[in-house]
Amino acid sequence: MMESLDRSKAVINLGKRLVTELNLGDDLLAQWMAHVIAERMAAAERASSETRASAQHDCSQAILNLWEHRNSLPSHVRPFRKLEPLLRTLASLDVDSGTRFRYFPLHPSDEELEDVEVPAQQLLTAAVSLDYTARVLIQYLLSAATQEAAENAAPWVDAAIDAEADAALEVRIVKFVSGGENAPVAEELARKALLDKIEKLETFSRLAIDVAAEFRNQLDSPAEDEDSHDA
Repeated sequence: MMESLDRSKAVINLGKRLVTELNLGDDLLAQWMAHVIAERMAAAERASSETRASAQHDCSQAILNLWEHRNSLPSHVRPFRKLEPLLRTLASLDVDSGTRFRYFPLHPSDEELEDVEVPAQQLLTAAVSLDYTARVLIQYLLSAATQEAAENAAPWVDAAIDAEADAALEVRIVKFVSGGENAPVAEELARKALLDKIEKLETFSRLAIDVAAEFRNQLDSPAEDEDSHDA
């Protein structure tokens, strides 16, 4: 009973946040939805002891039903509207696919690489390492660009979790932006992970410069050959 009461309060708190958000601006549909939710909450508060449980259930269902359609609300009152540019960017980059390699289902295993000649082996291993490093860079840039949006979304995520409402995608996005900073990782492990990222980024930088130089040589070669032929 106590757990049910705690959840009911959490759902009401989520409803209050939704009502406040929906009343922003002059959208008539949003204001009507805010009015409906506010009426349900008021009815639950006024209900007699005999009808209170039913009124609270109806109120909670209305709030949770509205929450399920949060991304269909008018754009200026959607709870996670500030995260939407990040969501579109992630979708276009496909950088939130865990350890999966972006271009193929999985990168080659050590056993598969055993049959590959050493120079090619090194290049394939470097490609996988660069893919990881690119993700580090992208995550850093997205985190820097959307830190404010993630901070704005955090109270909504907390309220949804307390109410046991679905917010799985938003939780993943906020964690992605934070880079897992809140995870209970030992300080030494975190330091080693950071040093590993630094090493890979420096390798990435050197390789990028070398490849850029090679491309420039290819760009310059035709002009040099043509000048030699004309002479």
